[in-house]
Amino acid sequence: MKTTGEKRAKRKLGKSERKLKTVAVVVSLLFAALMLYPMIFAVSSAMKDNSKIYDVPPKLLPDAANSLSVVLDYSDQKGSEDQLKDQMMQDSILVMMGLSYKMPDDSIMEIKVYGTKDGETVYYSRAHQMKLQMEKDYGIYKGTAIKKEVLLHEDRYIRACDSIGYEFDMNGVSEKAPEGLGNQFEKKAEEILNEKYQTTGTVVSVGDKVKNILNLESFKYYLQMPGYIYPESETIQRFGFMTFVFNSIIVIGFAMVAQVLLCSICAFVISRKLSKRAAKFVLLFFLGGMMVPFASIMLPQLIMYKQMGAYNNYLALLLPFLYPYGFYVYLYKGFFDQIPASYFEAAELDGAGSFYLYSKICMPLSKPIISLIALQTFIGNWNDFFWAWLVTEDQKLWTLNVALYNISNNVATKQNALMGLAVVTITPVILLSILFSKQLKQIEKYDNGCCSGSPDFPVSGGSC
Repeated sequence: MKTTGEKRAKRKLGKSERKLKTVAVVVSLLFAALMLYPMIFAVSSAMKDNSKIYDVPPKLLPDAANSLSVVLDYSDQKGSEDQLKDQMMQDSILVMMGLSYKMPDDSIMEIKVYGTKDGETVYYSRAHQMKLQMEKDYGIYKGTAIKKEVLLHEDRYIRACDSIGYEFDMNGVSEKAPEGLGNQFEKKAEEILNEKYQTTGTVVSVGDKVKNILNLESFKYYLQMPGYIYPESETIQRFGFMTFVFNSIIVIGFAMVAQVLLCSICAFVISRKLSKRAAKFVLLFFLGGMMVPFASIMLPQLIMYKQMGAYNNYLALLLPFLYPYGFYVYLYKGFFDQIPASYFEAAELDGAGSFYLYSKICMPLSKPIISLIALQTFIGNWNDFFWAWLVTEDQKLWTLNVALYNISNNVATKQNALMGLAVVTITPVILLSILFSKQLKQIEKYDNGCCSGSPDFPVSGGSC
């Protein structure tokens, strides 16, 4: 039987443990919130209109995305079909560019323009806010005032309509003028069109609808943005931001394969083929290489690469990864040392050579280490900037971070676009970490199993 004092002590201990758990949970949630907030803020800012980012007090969540539909009637207009089409194209640009410019605080993320004649919808055009923003910042209307005479100067409106896209058919287009929309912005929009951007067609109706999916559509145009900023590059014109993603994938893919193979081969030789004294010396050689500051060898390495012809090409980006990273060699060696010697002895008795021991014993058992090294190599090089910036001048060779740096230095680049591109660069790292998380958990499993004789890693004569 427990005494009253023992029971009281047990109750006190239980309360202390609960308090400690509560504090641990609160602190963990606090740190999680602090870590997640920048990511959430970046995603939120990317889905906002640029002017809404600077709201005071700041809002974490974006405002509801509004879709604005403007119906213009041309029943009273005379002239040929080509003249009518020309009038509708002019009015479409006036409506889209004018309203997006004059209504920056209303979260108008989409503008639709319908042209009707004798009750039939014969013209339709639709533009996302980011598409219009890019045309103003980098495209057809770059460096111009958003005035009627400027918008319609020469063939600007024609090129703008071709870029945005439109339908025109005197027999009727597939998209019909909507009905039953809200009128939250009707008065404001009509005043703007009647006073500043007078259209040839008569404004019949202005309706609005909430479509929050438009916030996500902004990312589509962020990926197209480099094509506007660097129009002289055919590759970037064709593939947009995916050009830089592709370059990063090439560099990172090569780095991952090279480091996994080269470091494992070096570690295998050090662990299984060299004497302890020689192994210690060679390992120190690799680890010592890590101690050399990059800044001290940066210039000589750059000059050497230029003399080798490895500058402003893929060779310059890939060559540095042909040197095994010392810490990865150290990780591999530590893991190979834990593999029971009986595995190798049994294989050697059957006539197995070094290649068999490496490829059939060491590498299959090293999946957790391979996953860790692959992930670390991916993260390290996905975030790498300086070397890629040093050795590339051609825009189509830029990696993600180099491209993001140069885009951010463009005076026309808006804050929401930078946030959107930043989210694009962060997302693959998060996804890959989740993908490799199961393999990384196996490191502890194998480490414990080596010395405990678990079924996954039985001990049969080896030493731990």
